[in-house]
Amino acid sequence: MTPLRQRMIDDLQLRGMSERTQEMYVRAVRQLAEHYRKSPDRISEEELRDYFLYCANVKKWSRVASTIALCGIKFFYTQTLKTRMDYSYLHTTAQREKTAYHSHQTRSRPYPLPRQAASLPGMSVYYLFLRLTAQ
Repeated sequence: MTPLRQRMIDDLQLRGMSERTQEMYVRAVRQLAEHYRKSPDRISEEELRDYFLYCANVKKWSRVASTIALCGIKFFYTQTLKTRMDYSYLHTTAQREKTAYHSHQTRSRPYPLPRQAASLPGMSVYYLFLRLTAQ
């Protein structure tokens, strides 16, 4: 195991990450290094951008896989290497499309107020709001 990988694992453990999270983050950095066939501390910001484009467009990674890889690689560069990079362009997770609100989707009768909600602070106001907006 390389000293850099061991240092990342140590950093993950110091931050209380689960063993599974540690495995996934280390795997993400390993795959990045294997893709460029060089140490991850020698990979530039532009190469990172190209890598995520490759993963999204060629490998067709899912939203979950992209997010895990992004978090692992960000952790490596910000926590282990203590480098500052602009990650704003790495929005690998596509936002879900918002559906339009249609008036026919509302209920024709008011929402009932559950007994438990009356005892919670603010919940009776919430259900009152739902009753008023449902009419």
